[in-house]
Amino acid sequence: MNWRKAATTMEADAVAEGFKKSIELQGLKFNKLISDGDSSVSKRLAETRPYGPNFTIEKIECRNHLLRNYGTKLAMIGKNTKYPIHLRKHILNNAKRFRSAITKAIDHRNNLKQQTKYQKVVGRLPSPT
Repeated sequence: MNWRKAATTMEADAVAEGFKKSIELQGLKFNKLISDGDSSVSKRLAETRPYGPNFTIEKIECRNHLLRNYGTKLAMIGKNTKYPIHLRKHILNNAKRFRSAITKAIDHRNNLKQQTKYQKVVGRLPSPT
């Protein structure tokens, strides 16, 4: 009732305020944010920099939300008539297999404990310069 800004900014502002008060209330700085795919929260944290200009908060995509959003997008493609019918049928008939492949890829990347984040993303060691 007392919110004066746009409704879409409420969640992002509330999370940013919680991060700002985390040191005072819990004596903690949070360096990771598990996200539901909504970029407005991570964007707001990047803008406000609650722990100062040199402290970065990493966004971690929640696996369940990632798979749900992926499934929703596959279903939308499958129903979109601007794509050929054979492609739409293929996507709809194989949506579970595609989701399973994404899950396997996530597991594979998580199991690469000895590699740096760069190596995980690129899939190889950086070339010497």
